Amino acid sequence: MTRRYDPRRALPHLSYTREQLAGTFKVTLTTIWSWTKKGLHPIDRKRPYLFAGGDVRKFLQAHNKPRQPTGPGQIYCVACKQVTQPAGKVVDFIALSPTNGDLVGRCPNCSRRIFQRVRTADIATKAGSLTVRYEGDVATINTDAEPSRTEPLNEGGV
Repeated sequence: MTRRYDPRRALPHLSYTREQLAGTFKVTLTTIWSWTKKGLHPIDRKRPYLFAGGDVRKFLQAHNKPRQPTGPGQIYCVACKQVTQPAGKVVDFIALSPTNGDLVGRCPNCSRRIFQRVRTADIATKAGSLTVRYEGDVATINTDAEPSRTEPLNEGGV
């Protein structure tokens, strides 16, 4: 379940059909069907399938994954779905504006790039014991991307 649903939308004293649940949570009927496969049981197995509001609430509370806060020197890897320290304890800081930017590193498990948006004032606290290299340093982690260009290419020598 990638999206978080507000369990308080299901009122505990009401029962819902699949269509009503889909309308209440603004999802498709296929989503409700997948919830039943993951453990949301109807009141009885007769059609129309009715779901108790209290059961829906408990199901959504159990299946809304808690967020994983990152400590100093840690970045969340989307591919591995876990908090990790970048490989080599080295990150690049790429400024996006005068007030914020991205810490970019490599995941030690899957070798993919990992990102964390930080305010410029909070770089030291977010980086922790990591070595931070700033844009313009000779060696950067961003070697697999195209070089950024600030001026358009002149094709034809004009």
